[in-house]
This record gives sequence, structure tokens and C-alpha cells, in this order.
Amino acid sequence: MSVSDGKKPQLADTLAEVGRRVGQAMTDALERARPAFDAVTEVASRPEVRAVFERAEEVLRHRPCLCMCATAHPADYDICETFHAVITGRTNLGAVPNVPIPLCAPCAAARAAREFVG
Repeated sequence: MSVSDGKKPQLADTLAEVGRRVGQAMTDALERARPAFDAVTEVASRPEVRAVFERAEEVLRHRPCLCMCATAHPADYDICETFHAVITGRTNLGAVPNVPIPLCAPCAAARAAREFVG
């Protein structure tokens, strides 16, 4: 029997013990955190909280209009539907030409009318 053969069971036992301790520590941490998770779950399931989350999800589904109204259509500055971009338009940003930007319907119409007229 060589010297290395005698160390393998000891190494395996040591690794098994480390694994057991890590597992127990994780179980203990989860058990201590469980009341907090339960409280958050209870609050999140309330109708008024769900309504807030649903409204936030609805708002996040909409793209913002990035028209730069004051320069793109200054005569119709106050028509923008800020969080309801429905199409992608093009604009020039300094040295970068033809950059795609989201536009709401009123801004797209005002930009098209301005380009058509002038």
C-alpha cells in the first residue's frame, strides 16, 4: 500500500463534510429568510399592489417618442404622446446621418407635414 492510497478516503471524507456544512449553511440561511419571502409574497399578491405592477408593465411596454419636437416640428410642439411611439423615423444627429428613432403618431405626422410643406 502506498502513501497516496491512504489519503484518498480522508480527502473524500473531508470533501463530503465540507459539502454537508455548505448545504446546512444554505438551508439555515433560507429558513431564516423564509418569513421575509413570505411577507413579500403576501404584499405582492394584494390587488392594489398588483395593479401598480400591471400599470408599470404597461408603461414599460411602450417606447418613448424621441422626436426632439422643438426642432423637428416647433409649430406643433405640444402634440407629442411621450410614451406611445408607434413607428421608427429617421433623423440626423450631428455627424451621424439617418439615425433611427422611435416616434409617436402625432410627431410622425407633424414631421411628415413639415417635410412635405417645406
